[in-house]
Amino acid sequence: MMQNDLEQLYQILTSEIKGTQKKISVESCINVYLGMSSDGFIGISFMSSIPAPKLNSTKLIRIIQGKESDNTYWTSFDLLQDDIKTVFFTFCQDIIKSISNIYDEQIALNTIKKRYVTWKSLFIKANSYQTPREVVQGLYGELYFLKNYMLKKHDIRTSISSWSGPDSTNKDFSLKDKWYEIKTIGSNSQLIHISSLAQLSSSIDGRLVIIKIEDMSDEFKNDDSNISNILTYIISNITDEDLEEQFLNKIASFCLQDECINKNFDVKSMDLYIVDDKFPRLTEQNITYKEISDVKYSILINTLEKYKEQL
Repeated sequence: MMQNDLEQLYQILTSEIKGTQKKISVESCINVYLGMSSDGFIGISFMSSIPAPKLNSTKLIRIIQGKESDNTYWTSFDLLQDDIKTVFFTFCQDIIKSISNIYDEQIALNTIKKRYVTWKSLFIKANSYQTPREVVQGLYGELYFLKNYMLKKHDIRTSISSWSGPDSTNKDFSLKDKWYEIKTIGSNSQLIHISSLAQLSSSIDGRLVIIKIEDMSDEFKNDDSNISNILTYIISNITDEDLEEQFLNKIASFCLQDECINKNFDVKSMDLYIVDDKFPRLTEQNITYKEISDVKYSILINTLEKYKEQL
């Protein structure tokens, strides 16, 4: 069952009474249900004939485990923050996929536990603040670059490990012999803003990546139109559990509310510029006065043509 199918089923459930559950068709020894709790929270439930491993709730996911009869045990995951349904449906899809074609209940239940532990970091803290547009735009650009450049040049482990995500590093992507700094701007922008000397400063050559995007309506759809689509693609291509947990931990610090990750963009261009000793940048060596700190500057994009690298 695909993520869109789960969302459509949820839409049906919202028109029915609280406490309703619909069985999902899954080739597995575990029965799976999508439903609404009696207090109105959407959730996914798993029914087995043996007890499941003990799991702990978080601020955003309530876990209820119990015994209905000698051969009927339930494990339910209820979403407690309604504005992150998109992430929750991706989580549900991942669990369903992981237990498909497993016909040993103990293995299937342990698999559910592993999947939850992997995703747990995304459901630990609640977000009630309005995420600034530049943060959403920046995350979109970095994930777009990860999918459409890094994954075409490198294996998925190298690509994900090279991404700094929320880490306090000076470069967005860094490899042994190269680095990339991503700037995601509006399609009509003529400037990029460099927020510190360290952003383009390095003893090795790097690449400045300028991604120009346009805001689009809710009706606009393509494979890369929003953060949600790109996240789903990347997660679906990760086969190693430790690597998936590493990736999910990186994105957990960002805003994952529906309003943010479903915001649609259209990429108009993605250009790479070689940043070497000839590139117009300020470095620590340019600032000779120790009294000067916190240097910020802007670069005119139309002056960078001779540094452009062919994709």
